[in-house]
Amino acid sequence: MATKGAYRGLAVVLAALVSAACSTVPTGGNVFSARGGRGGDALSQPYVRILASPPKPQGSPLEIVTGFLAAAASFDDPLRTVARQYLTGEAQRTWSPFDAVTVYEGIAGTDTPRVDIQQAHVALKGTVLGTLDGDGHYVPSDAQAGSDMNKGFTLVKVSGEWRISSAPSGLLLSEDDFKRAYRSFDLYFVAYQRAGLVTDQVRVPINPSEGLAKSLVHRLLVGPTTPLRGAVESAFGPNVDVNNVQVENDTVVVDFTYGVVDSVLTQGNREALSAQLSWTLKPLTESRRIEVRVNGEQFPGGPFIIDPRDYDRFDPDVLSQPQAYYLQQGKVRTVDKERDNPPVAGVGAVQARQFSHMAVSGDQAFKVAALEKAGGVYVSGINPGSEWQRWIDGAKLTPPSWDRYGDVWSVSQQGPRKAQVLRAHDATRQVPVSAPGLESTDVKAFRVARDGARVAVISDDGHGQRVLVGSINRSDWRIQNLRTLVPANDGQEITDIAWQDASTLLVLMKTKADRDLSAWSVTQGVRVDALKAVAGIETVTAGPDPSLVLAGTADGEILAWNPQKSQWTTLVKSGADPPVYPLG
Repeated sequence: MATKGAYRGLAVVLAALVSAACSTVPTGGNVFSARGGRGGDALSQPYVRILASPPKPQGSPLEIVTGFLAAAASFDDPLRTVARQYLTGEAQRTWSPFDAVTVYEGIAGTDTPRVDIQQAHVALKGTVLGTLDGDGHYVPSDAQAGSDMNKGFTLVKVSGEWRISSAPSGLLLSEDDFKRAYRSFDLYFVAYQRAGLVTDQVRVPINPSEGLAKSLVHRLLVGPTTPLRGAVESAFGPNVDVNNVQVENDTVVVDFTYGVVDSVLTQGNREALSAQLSWTLKPLTESRRIEVRVNGEQFPGGPFIIDPRDYDRFDPDVLSQPQAYYLQQGKVRTVDKERDNPPVAGVGAVQARQFSHMAVSGDQAFKVAALEKAGGVYVSGINPGSEWQRWIDGAKLTPPSWDRYGDVWSVSQQGPRKAQVLRAHDATRQVPVSAPGLESTDVKAFRVARDGARVAVISDDGHGQRVLVGSINRSDWRIQNLRTLVPANDGQEITDIAWQDASTLLVLMKTKADRDLSAWSVTQGVRVDALKAVAGIETVTAGPDPSLVLAGTADGEILAWNPQKSQWTTLVKSGADPPVYPLG
């Protein structure tokens, strides 16, 4: 047995050297620019290729670990066969590059080993920027508990050469390596009752041997990521795979295995499948026509041709012609500068009740919901003689929110940190909805996304207000997969939230310094834009365009955001209830 001194470990902190390992590749891997796999193929995108190099002879522990990380970052070697050369035989059997990906940044430093050392320890220390789980869903570090990283490697001598006997499972990628190895794409899945499409963002690994388009279609066939699982469907059956994707005479040909025939003919999914495929491939196909083939042959019964223009109505943003509304002096009015904000004909008279926090349903069956001061959510249509009916009962309710299916939602605060989600489709019955992640919190706002699949919530579990996002499982009526989008922070009050488009949420906050109005990507989990907020803004609403952001003040003023000038203009000077767009 070796002496204790012979096994005295070497602690090495890797940093700039390691984080740049694949960009400069000092010990392993050649880097050069190349047009994606197939030359002039319109489905390819340019990328920087990384060729992994085997271990350096007589390499130090630091050089071996650095070379291993560089080789592991090479997407030209999908099975990481070169990276495995840096491992001992046993480590080759146990290390898996297919587990979660950790994206990091670090700092450099090293110690000099003893000449007679037989074992070394190398530590990769730094900051976790985010993680990518097995289904391609990226979670930034702000949404995780703690972001410090300390990954250890153990090395031993094998035939006189240092080799890694123990390595962290999964891939450790610097931010630059991660950007080179993955592309961000939106997948599209079918909403409940095939009402439209729902956006789901993933990171797709580059695989030069098959091309980016084929990789994207293959990932679509895998199904939705965890946050949307159970909330959406796929028109592709479980026994479908993709053989190839290529361009022929300006038509994108997607060749599937025979399982696609069963999905289309037996399950009647042709329209939904066409919508999923055309929307998912749009960034690569530039709206070209798509032909579906089966094992290289024409689809049974005749050519299966998809014209993406035929599926514009599946737009997950839902609103085709956004129109905003507000309450003023007992009347529901449209926001329309050209016609002096006319009232909406047919809505029940408001004067007899004290209503606030109006919400408007979708275009198909226009209805208005509002909170009554004495308690309850009331609804009125626009048919002649429409009257206000109480759909949801309760004294402490959040402002109502419509979904695309004609249900109105609210949360009843039944006591300190005791909340119950409620929904109703008419005045006959309100239905409780299970929401384990909210039932022990105080809920200030609950907003269903326009696609009907996601929800956004202002919630306080006793540690400060935060914004949560989750999804609706309509098979068993449950709010699921809740996760933090905007974390709690001292001195921060979250005033309002509003869905801008299918994957963007506006968040209005009061801070110690001022108001803060920001756009957050729900699919990426990060803040993507900031709007100049002015004093007095209390509410916000938005449509799927930067020019469709409206705000309300405590004095009843309605303001419109001008993205070109980065300033607010006044639409209604006073006396107006907060403006709203349909749904969201």
